[in-house]
This record gives sequence, structure tokens and C-alpha cells, in this order.
Amino acid sequence: MNSGDWWWETQDKLPPGATIVPLICGSDETQLTDFSGDQKAWPIYLTIGNIHSSIRNKYSYLAQVVLAFLPVPPKFRGISRSDDRIQRDMNQQVLCEVAKIVLDPLRRFPEGGDINTGALWPCSDGKMRRCWPILASWLADHMEHANLMGVKYNSCPKCQVP
Repeated sequence: MNSGDWWWETQDKLPPGATIVPLICGSDETQLTDFSGDQKAWPIYLTIGNIHSSIRNKYSYLAQVVLAFLPVPPKFRGISRSDDRIQRDMNQQVLCEVAKIVLDPLRRFPEGGDINTGALWPCSDGKMRRCWPILASWLADHMEHANLMGVKYNSCPKCQVP
């Protein structure tokens, strides 16, 4: 991540001495059991791009934390198409509201600083750094992104064909 053009372009927009803290979120709806009511969980994980990928991506190093659990929508009952459409719309509204609540601290950044000066955070070397946390990436598969963005998942993500 720190070798990409995005990092350099973002760094150029901030004052000298700024430390970018690229936040990387990921989500993956997970099947917990098939035996006790078909239970699922939908965690959002958080890590930062300043951690080297060989450490960040290794589960045993605990470089990711669970930020929140998204609500798993109930299965459609299949009573009627209009009922399914209503349920789908409600599921999407709830998902959007929960995502807003979870990501609201980023939107309100910075607490303890301002957009021009960042926030003073302690670093692992013991020094205080001016930091700017920026949501840089959201890792998920295509169906996950479609659910989070509220778009159809059975069409091409690049084409404008319905």
C-alpha cells in the first residue's frame, strides 16, 4: 500500500510532517452453523495500511480487530414479490444506518485535532505524530460489495448493461 500512487498523492495534500493512517476495512458474511437455525455473522474488520502486509495479513499476528457486526438480514419468506421487495428495502436501510453509525467517527474526524492539523497520536516508537486516519480500502468479494452498496449483484461490475 505504501508504494502506491494513492499514498504519495494523499501525502502531498497534507502539511509537511503529516502521517497518513490508511484504514483498511474488510467484511465477510460467515456461516456459523447449519444445525442450529442456519446462524450467520457479518463482521467488519479494521486494520491500518502502515503495518506491513506480511504482518497485517497473517491471522496469528492479530493486526486486525473486529470493529462491529453488521445485522444479517432474515431470509425472504417468498410469500409474494412485493413482500420480498419491501423486506429487501428495509434490509438495505438498516444496513446503511448501521454502517453510518460504525463509520461516523471517521466522518467527524478529528477529535482532539482539526482537519488542518490532524490529531496527535502516540506512535510505536514512543514519539507523538500528527496523524490523519483515512478510509483507504474496503476488502470484500463482489456479492459483499453489492450488498453493502445496495446494487444488483448478478450484473457485470464494469459494464453498464443491466
